[in-house]
Amino acid sequence: MKKDTTKRITGPLLYVVGLVILFIIAYSYIFDSKLDTNGDNCVYYMLASSLSSGHGYSDVLSGTYRASNSFPPGYPILMSIIRVFTDSLFLQKVLNGIFLLASVLLLFFFVRKNQLPTSLAFVASAVALLNYQTLRFSTMMMSEMSFLFFSVLTLWFLYKMNKEKPFWKDGYFYLSILSTSYCFHIRTQGITLVVAAIGYFLFARRWKESIAFTGGFAVTLLPWMLRNKLLNMGGSRYFDLIFEANHWSPDEGLLGLEGIISRFFDTLGMLASKALPNSIIPYLSADYITPNSTFGQWVTGIILLALIVYGMCQFGKYKYFLILYAAATFGIISLLSTPSGNRYLTSILPILEVCLVVGIYAVMLLVVRKLSLAKGFSPWILSVLLFFSFPKLQELHAINKAPFSIPYQSFFKLAGEVHKNLPPNTVVCSRKPELFYMFSHTPVTGYAWTEDDKALIRGLIESKTDYVVLEDNLGFSQTPRFLFPAIQKNPDFFEMVMNIPNTNTYLLKFNREKAQAEIN
Repeated sequence: MKKDTTKRITGPLLYVVGLVILFIIAYSYIFDSKLDTNGDNCVYYMLASSLSSGHGYSDVLSGTYRASNSFPPGYPILMSIIRVFTDSLFLQKVLNGIFLLASVLLLFFFVRKNQLPTSLAFVASAVALLNYQTLRFSTMMMSEMSFLFFSVLTLWFLYKMNKEKPFWKDGYFYLSILSTSYCFHIRTQGITLVVAAIGYFLFARRWKESIAFTGGFAVTLLPWMLRNKLLNMGGSRYFDLIFEANHWSPDEGLLGLEGIISRFFDTLGMLASKALPNSIIPYLSADYITPNSTFGQWVTGIILLALIVYGMCQFGKYKYFLILYAAATFGIISLLSTPSGNRYLTSILPILEVCLVVGIYAVMLLVVRKLSLAKGFSPWILSVLLFFSFPKLQELHAINKAPFSIPYQSFFKLAGEVHKNLPPNTVVCSRKPELFYMFSHTPVTGYAWTEDDKALIRGLIESKTDYVVLEDNLGFSQTPRFLFPAIQKNPDFFEMVMNIPNTNTYLLKFNREKAQAEIN
């Protein structure tokens, strides 16, 4: 008698293969081989390069290896493993794609293990996988995807804990602490994961676990904290953001308690009414510059939040973790002064999207049963949601496959000319020092964001600047507001030595000796 292979064929392996194939198609379609122009990805790469070359966690921009704590070390450590063998940007980007795929697969198994249909787990995971915002960041050298992976891994370890034996004998308990800690060391935003995990134990009345988890997490912080203390380094730059009125304009000063509270609720409202709908339903555009939200945006945001929370409630006791994690994430983002739009939601979007699909399924199942329309509701009907992703992915494909804009091509060409024609120890000042360094391979510094031209010139002197890059087409307000006026007011200190033809991109020789003699 032949064995029945139907169950084996239609088991989870088939769904996993489907998700992998879907990922390969989508990822290769939108893959961006170019260096992203945000600057932070360059910093991560340089920190990884420093680690892989044996110089520790150091900043290389200045031309020397100075110990750094500008970013948490988690993601650069992961990057450094690849950096030991190659300087390839391609492989660094693929690493983030793998983190996205692994996260989605873990979410698939998590949904399936919580007594929900396997077909629903597949559809929800596939919808999350095709989110344009998540895919966009999965092809950058940014920390969002590694953060997503370790956050989902924490949820998985909590699920895997054996409830029948003491927690101190359960390896998954210790793994949950380590994954949470590593998540925090990737992005300080990981403190939200700590809140969620401790809250999960407290709601389950597992007091000992909550205390042990708190203590275990505190212990894992000690190496990084002691390292920074021994090197006499300052605290987290993210903490300073809470008090800054405008990170991009330091002259605006600091906020008081009332200002921080006001900004918190303004940002929270923006996240709920604009960022969330814009991230999950890409057809809903959002104007992040205009402070007020329309009535329609609020209605859409509230409906989405309700469905997401209802979806979280389908996961039994794990609903406490999911709800607390989402609430803490929205809260911590709202404390930051940096204008963020929907960027900082990226690392939690797959979780929110999975919960949204589960919530829609639960509502539809309830409706058809209440109205006696059918005995059940097939999750496969929700696969129609996948088609809503295609137009946005087409747009992302066009953007990522296009070359750099003309201003950036000029900027990078100028950096290449510096690399070819000037000594390797030449110090260059640029608005985007990290990006310039990737092509010039010379020490690069920034300039003070101040309207006081004398203070800006003093900063150039102190940083031992030899040349200054002047451009006005990259879209940054600091160049026309701060740098260009300072050059206009002190023309004797600057001499144009290079210009990329037909562009407003210039390299100016800075007469540091003359400036030092005349600037008090």
